[in-house]
Amino acid sequence: MPQASALFPGYADAVRRWKLGHQVFHLQLIVMNSTLADLHAACGQARWEEADRLLHGLTHLYDAATASMKYAADFPPHAYRELIRPSMGEPFLSPGFSGTLNNDHGLMLAGLRELRARLRDHRDAGRLPRSTAAAAKALWSAQARNRRHHMLVCERFVPGGESQLREFLSGQDTAEHSDREKGQP
Repeated sequence: MPQASALFPGYADAVRRWKLGHQVFHLQLIVMNSTLADLHAACGQARWEEADRLLHGLTHLYDAATASMKYAADFPPHAYRELIRPSMGEPFLSPGFSGTLNNDHGLMLAGLRELRARLRDHRDAGRLPRSTAAAAKALWSAQARNRRHHMLVCERFVPGGESQLREFLSGQDTAEHSDREKGQP
């Protein structure tokens, strides 16, 4: 079987960057989730110095994830359109594939939502030290930078377009609407 680089000359760097950047991000997610577990325990037991250290570490991990994303997406948009995006659809992956379906990513987002609520409760009760509040603010800023950069990458590769998951879901809605008009369940 021929290598992808033989089938798509000049795209080897794009494939390497895309794969390596996402593999590194997955490792970062695993460390983020274990850090979040430790952080929840520290906050639950009011170990604020430990919580501060863990919040700073999580902030660095978020910034590292943003750097991984920049690395993964540092190739021409035509390589994404012609090779990378089609490789994330049928027959290689299920229709509607999305990175948001990654279980570790979902755990990380849920852990961050729980952390935000827990820190807000401590703040509202007057138990949150200023240093922890500042460390949490730095984390939320890193998360916002990461989301902004992800949106820029998406716009660069699919200008004005939808994610594969949204395209799939809108196609499902259209098919269901068509079936209802025909009187089919």
